Amino acid sequence: MDIRARLVWAAAIALSPLIPLTARLAYLQVIKHQNLSTRVSDEIDRVSRDAPRRADILDRSGRVLAQSVPVWSCFIDKPIVKDPHALARRLGPIIGLPADGLLRRLKAAGRFLVVREDLDLQTAEKVTASRLQGVGITAGYQRAYPNEDLGRSVIGTVSHDGRGLAGIELAFDGRLVQEPERHEVLRDGTGRQIYRGGPVREARSEPLRLTLDRNFQFYAEEALAAAAAKYSIASGLVLVQDPSTGRMLAMASYPQSPLRNAAVQDSYEPGSTFKLVTAAAALAESTLREDETVFCENGSWAVAPGVTITDHEPEGALTLKGIIGHSSNIGTAKVAERLGAMRFYRYSQAFGFLNKTGVGLPGETSGSLKPLSDMTRVSLLAASYGYGISVSPIQLIGAYSAVANGGTLYEPTVVLGDSDPVRVRRIAKEDTIRRLTAILEGVVEEGTGVTARIPGYRVAGKTGTARKLDPATKKYSTSKFVASFVGFVPVSKPRFTILVVMDDPKGGAYYGSQVAAPVFAKLARGLLTLEGVPPDGPVGLAAAAPRSKAAQAARF
Repeated sequence: MDIRARLVWAAAIALSPLIPLTARLAYLQVIKHQNLSTRVSDEIDRVSRDAPRRADILDRSGRVLAQSVPVWSCFIDKPIVKDPHALARRLGPIIGLPADGLLRRLKAAGRFLVVREDLDLQTAEKVTASRLQGVGITAGYQRAYPNEDLGRSVIGTVSHDGRGLAGIELAFDGRLVQEPERHEVLRDGTGRQIYRGGPVREARSEPLRLTLDRNFQFYAEEALAAAAAKYSIASGLVLVQDPSTGRMLAMASYPQSPLRNAAVQDSYEPGSTFKLVTAAAALAESTLREDETVFCENGSWAVAPGVTITDHEPEGALTLKGIIGHSSNIGTAKVAERLGAMRFYRYSQAFGFLNKTGVGLPGETSGSLKPLSDMTRVSLLAASYGYGISVSPIQLIGAYSAVANGGTLYEPTVVLGDSDPVRVRRIAKEDTIRRLTAILEGVVEEGTGVTARIPGYRVAGKTGTARKLDPATKKYSTSKFVASFVGFVPVSKPRFTILVVMDDPKGGAYYGSQVAAPVFAKLARGLLTLEGVPPDGPVGLAAAAPRSKAAQAARF
């Protein structure tokens, strides 16, 4: 064999081990290329998700009410740990846990142990730098409320895993939970990350803006807290609404709970504040002339065996304005009797009662009234002055807002930007609303609501003091009451409708004029000043005592 042949043969022998490798490379490059590319692409997409961030909740001016802040969790894969004692001694001081307690948890059953879920970035980096075997760090978010408890009955709360549990957090959970950010990530055969690129899809970050005003909410909660302390109430609430749009500006509850919003979830017998409906129906249906009087039986009227309607103060003949101004149950009941059950029922529905308002918050109640087919004479007369009927606070404030804005009932809303104000219906003609407003203004000028006066501003509203039903005896209590006042200001161009409800005030004062109307005046005065609303009435008109102790009561 010549030298040339021997060189070729030697080269073939030397390269022979590479032939299978070359063939494999060719196979991978040509035949399996598409399949491998797909697998790599799948790996990139499959492992690229970061922890999702829940969107912020803002007030109407963009101030933060709820936000998600980044936190880091420290976990231990226990089977990997070779020396639990050494790990506990080294890790404990870093994450702020006693070593002996950490050791006990390491010895407990289970593979994975989450030791802290609220680490800051600096501590998380220290844990990572320690390179402790079996110890890892994961990033996430924690819900925070920078104003502490302010507005929490409306805002609500989230679960441990960041999902809505109550309030706004629950009602708009789908909008608040955001898609996680995704990155291009490549891992090797052992699952170790070897490449992380820029975000393929960034997380959405649009906040949810509410109609609530943080300053209004603060004023409302402060006024309610002061009254709660003064009168030792069992519970209470204050609502503020923009009557021109139905937007809720403040919703304060006492005691406050992020799991319950009494404004929409609770219902109660409203007492005299419901006389609004009876008066409106009487005006709209021309049940009696403005100068026509109704005999109020000198304070006591037997309407059925064992059933007597009473007024706190004996009254004789009163016009409709006098009936509402003096809060006569007997006069109101006689007006309702003229109306009849069908028309009374129809106007109750027209003003937004007996149906949910559509505010969109969890657990809303519709209130209740006997079906028209079951309504008796006695139940009609009682309902006319707010007994035997239950309403929610958000229904009641909406009804008064409809009068304030000239006769349009709006769907209440707590979120900005979804749509224009939703008009539900027109409740009455302009002339009816004008005359009804004059009657309500008279309540404050010279009736049971004089303690709601605000110097320089015209105020319209109605007091209420309803006996509570004793669940044990099934009779109305003689010592437990719900005191309330609801009204709007300024009358010439209403900016705010405010409802104040005090449940079971103590200390001797329990009438709406004593307990609730002054809270209305204090809060409204603060909001008018805050918003720079110009006066529309005589500056010298200040709050005064009612014309008599009896008128002050405004019991029903």
